Amino acid sequence: MLIACTSLPGFVPMVLRGMPTVWRGRHRLIFCWLICMQAVSPGRKTWEEMARWTPATSTAWRFGRVRKAASWNVPLLVSWLAHDLVATLPAPANGILSLFGDGSHADTRGTQNPVVPQGRISHQHPWFFGLRFVLLMAAWDGYRLPVGFRLMLPKRYAG
Repeated sequence: MLIACTSLPGFVPMVLRGMPTVWRGRHRLIFCWLICMQAVSPGRKTWEEMARWTPATSTAWRFGRVRKAASWNVPLLVSWLAHDLVATLPAPANGILSLFGDGSHADTRGTQNPVVPQGRISHQHPWFFGLRFVLLMAAWDGYRLPVGFRLMLPKRYAG
């Protein structure tokens, strides 16, 4: 049984002290609580369940606000995390670092029937919060970590 945490452990902000400043206001503190609660909270990792174990100021509504914040700069955060992780992990034993791309949507393999109507997909879309993305991954000696991230915008967006 876990007792509700009333203060953030000192090592969490210390580990994230070099994080780029991409949030405004209390979003950084709430993000630190999210990281801590992902590690120590029992049961399901839903917003409501994690908020039960935090102080009264860290509610599920605030966790949702951090997730929906327009100030997220995901490519910057992914590159910062990758830089710090690569510096701490051991170098590849054979000297080979593999880079490969991974996306949120995989087309079916094989020849496509040109007569079949292209309509609705009958299963859940493999997208992250409704967004399509491409992730650049680095792999070596059993390690696999993201080093780059970009959103795939629809064709109607000129930029």
